[in-house]
Amino acid sequence: ARRSSSGTGRRSSRSWNATEPRVSRSRASGAGTGRVQHRGVTSSEAPAGRPVAADAPLPAYESYSSLTTYEACPRRYAFRYVERLPGEVAPGQFAFGNAVHKAFERFVRERIRARAEGAPDPGADLLRLACDEALERAGLEPAELATARIRATPVLARFLDREASSVSTPVAAELGFGVDVAVAMDDTSEARAEASNVRFVGYIDRVDRAPDGSTEVVDYKTGRTRGQVDVDADRQLTAYAYACARGALRNPASGETLPPASRLCLYFAESGTEVATVRTPAQLAEFEEDLIAMSGRVRRREFDPRPDPWRCRWCEYRNLCPVARLD
Repeated sequence: ARRSSSGTGRRSSRSWNATEPRVSRSRASGAGTGRVQHRGVTSSEAPAGRPVAADAPLPAYESYSSLTTYEACPRRYAFRYVERLPGEVAPGQFAFGNAVHKAFERFVRERIRARAEGAPDPGADLLRLACDEALERAGLEPAELATARIRATPVLARFLDREASSVSTPVAAELGFGVDVAVAMDDTSEARAEASNVRFVGYIDRVDRAPDGSTEVVDYKTGRTRGQVDVDADRQLTAYAYACARGALRNPASGETLPPASRLCLYFAESGTEVATVRTPAQLAEFEEDLIAMSGRVRRREFDPRPDPWRCRWCEYRNLCPVARLD
């Protein structure tokens, strides 16, 4: 099922959706960037009274996930991205979503390879194998593993139906990008000594070429299906459109810069629903303003907590943060 929108007449939103990133992806260094070396800080090295992240080096990059974390709670951002403290995450918490993403990624990569070589497209067997292997590595209990496999069966079938009916050509899976953004520093702050450029990085689940040669961006979701209004306001899609408009996406096969995105899609795997939208130049300019402002606050080390019962309940640092609200 597909729904689309021109992106006009949508509600105005300057809020970054504070959603939890998929933790199994090893994306710390971003695309085409060097990894910043951090000292191995542990919770025992963060005594009460010491300013959070007072001397730990700041990351040289930001991502949609890091900035959604910062907007929701700057203290959580500092624990995760600056102090690099270990958090408490239940084993298998993201197992199903990760397995579905891995299966889709492997299928698309194999499909791109097969078409380049003139071989037949991959089928259901590869998709099921990739999903099973990812689930088996997730550390699930036998009953949980069996339930996840049953849950995945219709998800994989709907994805195959989508592939069979698509008129677009897959270009890349898990395509990384990096955009250098100039961040104005506060002259009265110690942050003035930091680099003024921040690299905004990310990975896109899938990039396709439409029949007219334009770029289509697809992001997979395994949560609830969202409506058109929510998709029109989705900041993650805006981030991807921004990177594409800045010329940060390249075709892995040819190295050529991909044209700006003409279509941005969220594919909801469990319902098989695809909701499409676009972004205007004004929306991308607004996104860049927010990116610069938030990155500036990070570099000024503005890490005040924002305790909230719902957020704190699901925070991996709830037992470390002295102001966590668990009521």
